[in-house]
Amino acid sequence: MRGPEADTLYVRYDGEVLRSHEMDVKQLAPALLSLAKAFDVIQKDVAPEARVHLNAQATREGSFTIDLLLHFVNEAEGLLAGPGVTAVVNASGLMAIYFGAVRLVKRFANHVNPATVEDAGRDENGLDLVDIIFPDGSKMRELKASVEALKNPEFVQAIKGAVAPTLEDGIDLVQFQSGTRDETVDTEEADAISHYDPKEKERTEDTVEIVIQALDVSFRENGKWRITDGIKTQFVTLADEQFKKRVLDGEEAMRANDIYRVDMRVEKALDENNRLTTRYVAIVKVHEHRGVGEQPTLF
Repeated sequence: MRGPEADTLYVRYDGEVLRSHEMDVKQLAPALLSLAKAFDVIQKDVAPEARVHLNAQATREGSFTIDLLLHFVNEAEGLLAGPGVTAVVNASGLMAIYFGAVRLVKRFANHVNPATVEDAGRDENGLDLVDIIFPDGSKMRELKASVEALKNPEFVQAIKGAVAPTLEDGIDLVQFQSGTRDETVDTEEADAISHYDPKEKERTEDTVEIVIQALDVSFRENGKWRITDGIKTQFVTLADEQFKKRVLDGEEAMRANDIYRVDMRVEKALDENNRLTTRYVAIVKVHEHRGVGEQPTLF
């Protein structure tokens, strides 16, 4: 049985290109380095007197899985038994903070900001808890350290790197597991996380008419379209209910890479360096739709 100095994190990337149980090292290596960086940042913030080290173990049969062992190096192990050690200075505590931060960044990345954050006592390990209450009345109870971690741009960047492979064609998700903890980040969520900036300010919203190409469309609940404007590619929601109805009624025939003239909701904000960033959010109205080979009319 492992002591407080060790815990195991299982990481699985999945998708069509991984059916052969192989993954491009150019995608995998940066993701693993980012994962290690995430735990380094947590450790420095909550347990500066300790050190952590992650070892990659063998892949599992039938899927591409990386077993990562999290433990404290020898010089910190003595600290774990000392009378001054706080509850967070152990591998399980750091793991709990990481999983809480992943859950929260998936919510925050969709611009769902908390209305209030209230103290909620401590968990069974003595870690401070908070209740995060959102404008719609929903609530999440998470570790206070997880909330604080997401205020650190270095940690957010590490999370972005760990989930980045899911933005590549053929990789659909990354799954993190440790004991009873289990969090999955799919491509749409990873795209939202890739645009998340904890220090952005002066966010504004506008609607503009643009021409886009739909690379992948979805009509499932909360599903998003993957679109490109010819320069950048990202996911957006479809808010045009009339267009949805025409498609479902068979009045619109959709094909891969079709072209659309739409009203697009766009968000703009200043990052921490006062640089303007823009992000497409939702297709408000579809004005025109044609196949790639069709002659343009009003474009």
